[in-house]
Amino acid sequence: MIKQPRLSSEATPEPESERGPEPELDCLTCSACCRGHAGVIPVSAEDLLRFKRAGRPELAERIVPGHFGDEAMETRSDGACVHLGRPGLPHHCSIYEVRPSICGDFERGSWQCLEARRFAARTVAPTA
Repeated sequence: MIKQPRLSSEATPEPESERGPEPELDCLTCSACCRGHAGVIPVSAEDLLRFKRAGRPELAERIVPGHFGDEAMETRSDGACVHLGRPGLPHHCSIYEVRPSICGDFERGSWQCLEARRFAARTVAPTA
């Protein structure tokens, strides 16, 4: 049996005593998981049906080709989901009640969450 190398996301985390306490993770001040690049927020056939049943068939009009032949939420030119942001609340989802299932399943503090936050930190434009 060939042993596969461990991915960085599978690496054993350092003990808390060595890295310090985990910072408070507040989704409503972050939204890193809603940003990135086109095709990263997949939409399932079940999501499309749920949009229709919820009286929101127009949401299906904002679907674009995603990765690996899947469909995905459309993104803005800054890489954020087109449904990210409400007036005065830039990190809130404007379709939260009917958001795609992958969004509802995304866990705060998971390795995916932390990776999205690391990616967002690398892509933030420097301020003058």
